[in-house]
Amino acid sequence: MAIEIKELRIKVTVAENQRESYTAAPESDNVVRKEMISEIVKECTRSVLEIMKERAER
Repeated sequence: MAIEIKELRIKVTVAENQRESYTAAPESDNVVRKEMISEIVKECTRSVLEIMKERAER
């Protein structure tokens, strides 16, 4: 018998480490952070589109 998952909830908490001695330039950290966020959004979008495609094929 097959099991169908109708709803899946994933909860994530992201905490950034606070550094007292700041050695890197703030601009470089912001650029890296924006790149990481962009990659996460791209991967999530790709996953959602893949799921939608699979559902449309059924």
